[in-house]
Amino acid sequence: MKMEKIAPPQDDRVNATAQICGEVTIGCTETAGILGQAIASAEHVKKSNSDLALITEQLETDIAAVAEATDEAKVLSFQAQKRLATGNRDITLSMESFSDLITLVQNLGIQVTGFAAAMDQVKRVSQNIDTIARTTNMLALNAAIEAEKAGEAGRSFGVVAAEVKKLASDSRNAAIEITETVNSLAGEAGKFVGQIENGIATSDEAKDRLAGLNALVHDVTETMISVGNHNQDIAKSSADVHDRLLQSQNVRLSVAAANDQMHEWLANAHDKVELLELQANRMFDHIVHGGMSARDQAYVDLALETAAEVTRITQAALSEGELTKEGLFDTDYQLIEGSKPERFRTRLTEWADRNWRPYFDGVKGERADIMSVVCTDLNGFLPTHLSKYSQVPNGDLAHDTKNCRNGRIMFEGVDKIAKASDEDYTMAVYRHEGDGNKHVTVRNVYVPLYFEGRRWGDLEIAYVI
Repeated sequence: MKMEKIAPPQDDRVNATAQICGEVTIGCTETAGILGQAIASAEHVKKSNSDLALITEQLETDIAAVAEATDEAKVLSFQAQKRLATGNRDITLSMESFSDLITLVQNLGIQVTGFAAAMDQVKRVSQNIDTIARTTNMLALNAAIEAEKAGEAGRSFGVVAAEVKKLASDSRNAAIEITETVNSLAGEAGKFVGQIENGIATSDEAKDRLAGLNALVHDVTETMISVGNHNQDIAKSSADVHDRLLQSQNVRLSVAAANDQMHEWLANAHDKVELLELQANRMFDHIVHGGMSARDQAYVDLALETAAEVTRITQAALSEGELTKEGLFDTDYQLIEGSKPERFRTRLTEWADRNWRPYFDGVKGERADIMSVVCTDLNGFLPTHLSKYSQVPNGDLAHDTKNCRNGRIMFEGVDKIAKASDEDYTMAVYRHEGDGNKHVTVRNVYVPLYFEGRRWGDLEIAYVI
């Protein structure tokens, strides 16, 4: 049922009441928006809490793995300590045996050196024997000569002289052989003494290295003991962390329960405020329709005039064949690829850009109080917009949300009420999304648009008082 306009007296209290009504409507809208943000925050907390639960579970799994690895490390460390202790004992025993061997070699070197000296003595004796043999041979030779001179009387003496000579020769040969043998033994003994001396030097170096190895094994053993102690500290710390995680899990569950309760309360409050917002919008609409808000009436008159001109422009285009009825009422919304927020095109888009947009820009002009002048079809589709809000997207979400509004589909609660109304216009208050982060609460006039006797949508003017 249409409300008849009345002409109330220009009473300040009437204007004040209309102003208060508008402010109440705005307050309800802003409150609904704040509650919506609070619900979104609660949902974010809920999601974050779920993420924290997953992280906590993963952390518990990691700590359990650390504890298991620490236990294995403790076992391996203990086994390594045992093996190192055994190795240390073996090395110590080996060092003792090696020291005995070195002493034995050194003693052997001394004995071989003494043996070399004895060989020298034997060599000298052999040389003396050779000298004696030479002398004896000469004496035997002289005796043979004298025996030959003596004739028959010296024959037996000659035999003795010959035997002496033979003995001297044999002695000399034996002395020469002894000397050669002694010389050979002396050479081999010298080589052996040199090898023993080298062996002693190498053994001393090996002994030093073995001592260093023993010290290294001792240090490694000490390190492994320290590692074992640290493993125990790690195990204790892991257990402490696990206990803290259990405590944090209890706190998280408490927070989750409180957040769920808060979310439920906020949702209930939001639903009630939205209902109150709709009621406030109805009251605001009735007040303006009743002629009780002169300031809002000026925007209503402007919207009615603008809707009439849009109708005239569109009907002329239909009559001249510049625009088809099918194109005008096209609802086959084609997604503009890559647009975010999503934007769409229809067969009406290009014509609307050429004909509606310039007119909208003229209505807006330089007026800062007017936020937007648009036409929206029954599904909330904006085929075009003011040039200010029809900029080329640059991929930045905040920029594109605020400045690339042509082609958007916006169909919220107050839009649905206006599209379903058969009044000559509908008043509403809503939160203009801006860049998606900062919102502005505006008043809006919806004026139905009919083309060829068929409801197409609405002419809308959004403004701020």
